[in-house]
Amino acid sequence: MSGTITAVVADQHPLYAEGMRFALERETGITVIGTASDALDALRLAVRLHPDVVLIDLGMLDALDYLSRRCPDVRVLALGSSDEGDLVTALRAGAQGYLLKGTSPGEIAAAVRSVALGHMVFGRGLGPSVLTRMTSRGQSSPFPGLTQREHEVLERLADGRSNAEIARELHLAPKTVRNHVSNVLTKLEAASRVDAALLARDAGLGSRRLVGAAV
Repeated sequence: MSGTITAVVADQHPLYAEGMRFALERETGITVIGTASDALDALRLAVRLHPDVVLIDLGMLDALDYLSRRCPDVRVLALGSSDEGDLVTALRAGAQGYLLKGTSPGEIAAAVRSVALGHMVFGRGLGPSVLTRMTSRGQSSPFPGLTQREHEVLERLADGRSNAEIARELHLAPKTVRNHVSNVLTKLEAASRVDAALLARDAGLGSRRLVGAAV
């Protein structure tokens, strides 16, 4: 991605969405190309305009699964009013970041830039401790903090597959695979794809002997 970051702002309160549009457009390198007041409008805008980032109210996250399938390269930054519980909800729905709505416009703009570059973003004081608890509650999945697609990517990391191989197997663009791998490393607090692969193997994932991992 290069040049201006394009964004769509979706919030159930139109005044908040317009206020966010005004604040973001005062920031260098960010252009808001649409606002939406419900999940359906947010999906329509994302599919039609294909922005780099969608900022979405937590109450609209039921739209994320469809969005991730139709526009896998669109990054999502969720905004909510509480901390740990909403962060978990946002990540499980597939968002790449979560901030409180009281966060300053400058910090939100910085988060938009980070998410657009493929990074995970959390509000201050949130993140690793919550993600650790997400993976230690004895749920059926060994990594409940991961989305279904991230889990599929992790399984292939466990088999030592390269990004190119994963992209071919899952019919994804290489950039999308890189984003998913970055998300997996962040959520598992893994220093590298090899560390993530070893964690996955320890949890019983993978179908062949791990002999190395491509960069």
